[in-house]
Amino acid sequence: MKEKWNELKRYPLLVLFFVFLFGFMILDAAWPKRAASELERRDLAQVPEFTFTKLFENVWTSEYDTYTKDQVVGRDMWLRLQSRSESLLFQKEEIGGALLGDDGMLFTQTLALKPTEERILNSNIQQTSLFAQRYPGQVTLLITPSASVIYPDKLPANAPLLDEDALLDTIFSMHEGANCLDVRSAFTAAAESGQALYYKTDHHWTTDGGAYLAYQEYCRSLGLTPLEVDAEDFRQVEDFWGTTYSKCLRWDQTPDVISYLDIPNQMTVWTLNAKGEATEPQFTSGLYDLSKAEVADKYALFLYGNQAYTTIEGTGEGRLLVIKDSYANSFVPYLTANYAEICVVDPRSYRNSIDTLMQREQFDQVLLLFSFQTYSTTNISSYLAASASAE
Repeated sequence: MKEKWNELKRYPLLVLFFVFLFGFMILDAAWPKRAASELERRDLAQVPEFTFTKLFENVWTSEYDTYTKDQVVGRDMWLRLQSRSESLLFQKEEIGGALLGDDGMLFTQTLALKPTEERILNSNIQQTSLFAQRYPGQVTLLITPSASVIYPDKLPANAPLLDEDALLDTIFSMHEGANCLDVRSAFTAAAESGQALYYKTDHHWTTDGGAYLAYQEYCRSLGLTPLEVDAEDFRQVEDFWGTTYSKCLRWDQTPDVISYLDIPNQMTVWTLNAKGEATEPQFTSGLYDLSKAEVADKYALFLYGNQAYTTIEGTGEGRLLVIKDSYANSFVPYLTANYAEICVVDPRSYRNSIDTLMQREQFDQVLLLFSFQTYSTTNISSYLAASASAE
């Protein structure tokens, strides 16, 4: 035995390799397994179910490989180390689909629309235009530009990006029956004056910056008086690391601060039946889920995240229907000053005829509010199409 040990000592690197290999295997087996990663904002793969069919079709081995990568010891540490090496050693300006801009700005990189996304965009344009024609004088269309459109000077030099400006021009030109609210000019002027309109670590607009400016533009377009706010009207939640950051884990990134408007209005989230009718309230509460201030996805504090059907009490006049994505969640609280009731629908989870809802509820105004990313890649047209039952 002593002779074998003396012989092994002649190959120290080989010994260290096997010690590391088997030690890592034992540590990996004993390491606690996680259901989700807050850092990456996604669910992690779990042990795949084994069947001989999946094994022979090479499905199980692929699933197991994904599982071992997701549950590897110190995964968060390795991801941060990878990001730091890519940005420092290799001087990469794009990591994980996020562009590393100046002044700590992170941008979502979209090179081009896929053929399926082009079809979705064309269908969405057609149906939102027809929807506006069915309700003349009632529909406002607000497509929020991406931060890369408003802050081109902060992008990496010669960064390849989709020509979003041209597509926005096309979208607005094909909605003659709608009040098209193009905020690019107002946003660009505000950005040039140094106003923070978007989060640095997230794709959403800021509450007291982009969302409030868009709200002012909305009121101006309809002749409404916007709610006046001061800095002390807002409450703040610190250490916000957005979804764009979770893609790249930029090593020298500083977190954002989320602001929310301190108002007492109440909202009700409803349970819906198969026809999309609100049958009973799930809960009634304030406009913010403050428990989300303690988790990674802090933006979900607005309106309790993306709910299918919500009604909100206002102090103004008339009834407004908001058909939206998550950009509207920080925008809608301002509207409580202008309407008596606001109904908020997310077509990605509502999945019922909007026409039927319109005829049943008799709204005075409709706001279609989507980010360009959602409008160009998510099918919302089927829920805005004319409903036979509503004709």
